[in-house]
Amino acid sequence: MGSSLLSASRRVVTSPLGLLALLGMYVAVVEMRPGRLYYILNFLLFRDSLAHFLLFLLCLGISLAGVLSLLLNRNKPLYWATLLLWFPCLVVSLTYRFIIGYNFMHSDAVLAWNNRPLAGSALENYAPLVAAAILASVVVLALLHLLRKKTKWRAAPAMALAFPLAAVAVYTHITWTTGVVDDFPALYRVPLNFGAAIAGQVPQPAREPVPVSPATAGVPHLFLIMDESITATELSLNHPQKKTTPFLASLQDHLYNYGVASATVNQSAGSNMALMSGTRLSELPDTAFRTLSRTNIFQFAQKAGYKTYYIDAQLGGDVLQNFMSPEDLKYIDSLLRPAALHPALPYYERDMWVAEYLVRLAKQPERIFAYVVKAGAHWPYARTYPADSAFFQPTLTQRSLYKDRTRTLNTYHNALRWTVDAFWRKLTTNISGRDSTVIVYTSDHGQNLTEAGISIAHASVQDTSPQEVAVPLWVWDPAQISRLPPPQKQGYSHFHIFPTLLQLQGYAPGWVQTRYGSSLYDRVSPAAPRLFLAGDLFGRGPHSLQRFVWPLKAGK
Repeated sequence: MGSSLLSASRRVVTSPLGLLALLGMYVAVVEMRPGRLYYILNFLLFRDSLAHFLLFLLCLGISLAGVLSLLLNRNKPLYWATLLLWFPCLVVSLTYRFIIGYNFMHSDAVLAWNNRPLAGSALENYAPLVAAAILASVVVLALLHLLRKKTKWRAAPAMALAFPLAAVAVYTHITWTTGVVDDFPALYRVPLNFGAAIAGQVPQPAREPVPVSPATAGVPHLFLIMDESITATELSLNHPQKKTTPFLASLQDHLYNYGVASATVNQSAGSNMALMSGTRLSELPDTAFRTLSRTNIFQFAQKAGYKTYYIDAQLGGDVLQNFMSPEDLKYIDSLLRPAALHPALPYYERDMWVAEYLVRLAKQPERIFAYVVKAGAHWPYARTYPADSAFFQPTLTQRSLYKDRTRTLNTYHNALRWTVDAFWRKLTTNISGRDSTVIVYTSDHGQNLTEAGISIAHASVQDTSPQEVAVPLWVWDPAQISRLPPPQKQGYSHFHIFPTLLQLQGYAPGWVQTRYGSSLYDRVSPAAPRLFLAGDLFGRGPHSLQRFVWPLKAGK
């Protein structure tokens, strides 16, 4: 009786339907995550519609059948070709799972494709985890090969046609849901998400012309400094108990400090482009790509008689980042990249070069507007400051992947002392009121410093912490030519910066407010809700508008 039951069970498991179910369990556990599958099924059934729930199950079933038709195909060359294709897909999927806790998604494909110039740096930083993913992929495929050897059933060669047909269905589903639902086997998900990301690249339309002329002469020298990965609450200015920016703390009576502001989005590219273009909250997510055709800040500056500078301290070569296109270069008189001008310059010296260059610009007789993208405190934090400037101990090494909370905070705080405090010391001690310079300072996004282990600190699309968009915002105006009112300590965001820059360039306050909303010249209501976008600025892939709740709640 027992042996017959065991034999019957074996027949069920090794039948085509049993093998399909077995493959489905493997995909759910290894290539997806049971929690993610539960979430997406729950989302489709209870928050979307029954029709979409059934459509996803149909596409998932077809995709599993396509994989099974290749894995157990009678044609051996076809089978080995399948393993060759499966291997890199599995490596990519598992690498992301090891680094950020979930498998490769559409938003990851968009982010990776838009940041191709950083691929080498990413591989270098995460080399041990990539190696672990390669080893895990070899083990997984070896086990699947063993399953094939133990299974007698074989699919006819013609059944392999199920795979390309399923690929069409999966790709259609991914693009139709803009990547929100891409939970399919890695053999489909990785290449098709990249395909969707490439096909869905942002357009490069012409920018709209400046519709008005300035009403008055703007400030002679105006600099916008966009730092990288600076969390407002980790600065002494906003948290006196933290000794990360002692020089700035001594300067606080000479700053218009707007406290903990909120960024537009929790990703660098979207944050920069939205700030360059004056994107408004009501336009998020910008699925119509309106941001890319809006009049940008360089156009307004040129119209107001400024010579325009764009300084990128992050990349070298002729690479454009942050969704910028050749169209934007038409309105930039001088493009500077310290890494390209001085290839031997250490990474942590790039921002110091920028500070020295801004000092020179402040001394020029001509009217100048500069937009600066600092190198900042980008992960790995240990490379952003000199080794002899490690004030806080113990620290992570430049190769560290595991984020021990104490070491991570110490390393990040050392980065802040150098790339923020030392930077501003060099800047402010060499620019005086006679230079008629106004500097607006913020960061593209913050860092989620509540997590330990191997995790990402920004750009998350699930369980997003407000720390990811908690950024500093202040104005330094040694000559007091901006005539800004005393700042409040709460309620500000990136959305206040673009209209402020326009007023500082001489554009009429009434027109600016009508077109772009409130500036730092206007009073804000601290109780008014602040929103930010978690995910892609243009709504590609998983994304959501979330409320910026501050102070930070426990566990976030």
